[in-house]
Amino acid sequence: MFVDSASRRDALARLYQQHYPELVRLGLGLTTDRGLAEELAQEAFVRAWRSWWRIRDERSAPAYLRATVVNLARTSLRRRLRERQALRRTPAAGGEDVDASIDLLRALAKLPARKRACIVLRYYVDLSEVDVAQVLGVQVGTVKSQTAKGLRLMEKMLADRPAVVPGPQRYQGGAR
Repeated sequence: MFVDSASRRDALARLYQQHYPELVRLGLGLTTDRGLAEELAQEAFVRAWRSWWRIRDERSAPAYLRATVVNLARTSLRRRLRERQALRRTPAAGGEDVDASIDLLRALAKLPARKRACIVLRYYVDLSEVDVAQVLGVQVGTVKSQTAKGLRLMEKMLADRPAVVPGPQRYQGGAR
């Protein structure tokens, strides 16, 4: 447990440096709005500062921050409006196919919240199934089933687009 303000400030500064981009990606995947995602990540750090006495070990703080972002996104009344606005103005990163990126965001936005959260946490934030279960407060089996069902739904939505659904690549045979 962190007692003085200086150690709390230093610990939070380290966490910010290490995890802010990840939390923004998480928020972006859940809301499809970059501005809102940044607000959610910032609010998660504000809440961590206020509740620092509850965090027994600095190693548990990233899970606390992720759970906070998920909960803030879940309760945001502005989410649906912002999703629609973000679909119109989301640029593709690093030369990606713009249409594929927009189609992927649209497919994510159409998923139920739990399926979307599972997919974003697994494939965009790159958490293990156990970590996703902790963040969402569900069983690992729920994460597995919700992720699989969400990916199947996205595959149907994206059937006319070649391989834009995130996930493990399977070897198809033939020469590499």
